[in-house]
Amino acid sequence: MDLLGWLSLAGICALGAMSPGPSLLIVMRSSASGLQQGLASAIAHGAGVAIYAALTAFGLAVLITSSPLLFSILQWAGAAMLVYLGWKALRAPAPGSSTTKLEAPEQSTRRAIAQGFGVAFFNPKIAVFFTALFSQFVSEQQTLTTKLGMAAVASGIDTLWYCIIALAVHASRKRQLVSKHLGHRVQQMFGLLLIALAARLVLTI
Repeated sequence: MDLLGWLSLAGICALGAMSPGPSLLIVMRSSASGLQQGLASAIAHGAGVAIYAALTAFGLAVLITSSPLLFSILQWAGAAMLVYLGWKALRAPAPGSSTTKLEAPEQSTRRAIAQGFGVAFFNPKIAVFFTALFSQFVSEQQTLTTKLGMAAVASGIDTLWYCIIALAVHASRKRQLVSKHLGHRVQQMFGLLLIALAARLVLTI
């Protein structure tokens, strides 16, 4: 995969991680109980993402060799899914208030890990997202190192982002989301990039 491909993959993964959702809420709630809990939840979430990303990359690679036609169909379906996800992100309503308080009862580090991993591993939308995204980047010629690298990029970016969230919540020492409007703008950027990537990749299928 060329440099542009890696940058595109990293950019989509970054904006995907930054897009507001249940994962953000879980990590912030854990972080409100303490920095250790927040970081533990963030790292566990990244581990859950790593499993999905690796399984998706290797599964699509096997599919290329076993059924090229099915893989081609999956590519088109993946591009359509990227457009759909992008459109939903663009159409998401703006938040009604600038801040949202978090009700965060004290929790143990073990519970924070379980929640961080669970919200990633048991979220079918993450599986759909990686299938749609990776189907545009996986090829028959890719090496084992490249596939592992794709999973590592997705997991590393996700972990880094949520660790930053944990540190930000700890630094603020307030159980509230600093700016929902900023998150809404990030979500719109995410939508535009998804649609642009889908359009570019459709031309190369």
